Amino acid sequence: MLKLLKYEWKACARACLPVYGGVLAVALINRLMEILHLQNVLGGVPQLLAAFAYFGVMVAVFVVTAVILLQRFYKSLLGDEGYLMFTLPVTPAQHIWSKSIIAFVMCVLSGVTAMLSVVILAASGSFPVDLLNFFKELFRMLTHTDFGAANGLLYALECAALLVIVSLAGILFMYVCIALGHLAKKHRVAMAVVWYFVLSTVMQFLFAMVIMAGDNGIINAMYGWVTHLPEAVQIHFVLLNMCIGAAIPGAAFFLGTRYILKNKLNLE
Repeated sequence: MLKLLKYEWKACARACLPVYGGVLAVALINRLMEILHLQNVLGGVPQLLAAFAYFGVMVAVFVVTAVILLQRFYKSLLGDEGYLMFTLPVTPAQHIWSKSIIAFVMCVLSGVTAMLSVVILAASGSFPVDLLNFFKELFRMLTHTDFGAANGLLYALECAALLVIVSLAGILFMYVCIALGHLAKKHRVAMAVVWYFVLSTVMQFLFAMVIMAGDNGIINAMYGWVTHLPEAVQIHFVLLNMCIGAAIPGAAFFLGTRYILKNKLNLE
């Protein structure tokens, strides 16, 4: 598993990290032009070009990340590389997990890169102090809630877990769409797109049904006893249920992808 993660990291980092470095470099160029007061040089054309370049590489950060991650799954497991990958002494589940974990890491890195580029653009003499004060205030909010410091930190951990689960579920959703599309004899990429819209519609319908159940009082009837718990516990209950609610479809996407790779794989 560790070797799979290492191999996948190298393959993704080789393609994505130069783009991440590019957006930081362009952000730095834009900031230096502002510091050196070059706004009016050549009628402001250089600054305009630098701004367009920043916008372009910022978009590229997310587009390239998404394309590379989906391409890695398709080519290395369902394409020509699949002949080699499935001869390794690892299970289909390990293949899926290695892809999913690295995909999540790359998504986090793309988001961090975007935020760092904004930090570079907004940097000023007082910016480091302002940033430090922001984190101090955030820590104070987490540790000085009405429900105590312990609950505040637990809320933060539960929110972080929810973010991880939702992200992984989204990645696995894309994987199962690609795997389902691969079952077709022709136009497999197009069929993956079709499956994406079909499953998205199904998920939206199921979500709407849950909302309607809440409006009709069904959920209140099932979980009415929760309202008798302390408010701090109610918040934990809601956050944990949201984690479970996101994990269930994620598990279904994982099992569906695993089943196809294990029993229906056709690399021809």
